[in-house]
Amino acid sequence: MKTVTTPIQIRFSDVDMAHHVHNAVYLQWFELGRMGYLETIIPKDHDWKAQGLILARNEVDYRMPVRLRDTLVAEVWCSAVGSKSFDLSYIIRRTSGEQPGICAEGRSVMVCFDYTAQRTIPVPEEWRKQLEAQA
Repeated sequence: MKTVTTPIQIRFSDVDMAHHVHNAVYLQWFELGRMGYLETIIPKDHDWKAQGLILARNEVDYRMPVRLRDTLVAEVWCSAVGSKSFDLSYIIRRTSGEQPGICAEGRSVMVCFDYTAQRTIPVPEEWRKQLEAQA
């Protein structure tokens, strides 16, 4: 399993009245990690307007609150590959602060989509090879 790690910057606006990061922000952090991961399997010159991905599902399990001054990373890996979709798994990990460790875990289902034809498509073979090699 190949894990891609992306540093996360906590913004002041991420913090709510309870002085911890609001729950919706974790999905943004998953997205940052996801983009870092996808850069490792999809060529930079890929035409996203023709062939891309649809985010079909997001899951988040919250483990510990995150505070403004914590240092975080998002860890992402491919946990399953199907015929037209693949799953990405996530960990948001505190690397410094009051208690290092896993703050959240999650999973997303990514569906391959032809935007020209407006239909789902099989996982492109070049992507599949990369995903399976890293899963």
